[in-house]
Amino acid sequence: MTTQTAAQPPADSATRSDDPLALEFTLDISSILTLLPNDDVLDEWFIRFTVENKDSGFRFEIDEHGRLRAMASEGYSGAQRQFNLQFDLQVWMDTGPGGGIVTCNSLIRSPGFGRRASDAGWIAPEQLETLTPELRQHGIPFAPRFVAEIRSQSNSLESQQAKMEEWIDYGAELGWLIDPMQRQVHIYRPNAAPEIMDDPETVNGDPELPGFAFDVRGRIFDLK
Repeated sequence: MTTQTAAQPPADSATRSDDPLALEFTLDISSILTLLPNDDVLDEWFIRFTVENKDSGFRFEIDEHGRLRAMASEGYSGAQRQFNLQFDLQVWMDTGPGGGIVTCNSLIRSPGFGRRASDAGWIAPEQLETLTPELRQHGIPFAPRFVAEIRSQSNSLESQQAKMEEWIDYGAELGWLIDPMQRQVHIYRPNAAPEIMDDPETVNGDPELPGFAFDVRGRIFDLK
């Protein structure tokens, strides 16, 4: 199982940024995860854990070191922003290249112990073809071609930027970090510094998402 080679994590912490609303709790569970025999069992354990704690008010992920991350659940506006991007991606996909849509409930395996989710994303058709019926019951074993994270008040900008770097390092070809508080879009691509757009009306996905232009101002920034 690939997870058993993960590096040692730093100490447990509650991570704060300068934003007093941004608070994320982490707990080192790597010693537990090393007891699990393979990735499928880890997936099953993590899915069961999240179901059993669905009323806790937190969303959960595991980073590559085996640190369980607990993040505040989205409020109405945050959930609506996620839905808007997912819906527009679905329309683009259905009328264009095909493939599959990733939502915040999609479980994605990342290096080490990582079990991540993105707020929205797209799996290219050739990636989707590799997902056998058995694999579809477990975590997606690769990075989507495109991933997007929408920052909420409970996320520090630093933690979201670090997560976007992880997505690109893992193999995503395009990443958007959308920050409604600052009205910015950070665009990530491999082997390039992030591009920051200040209060754009739209953000274009070309060439990775050919023909997809997202109304980020109307669908996210100006949403009350």
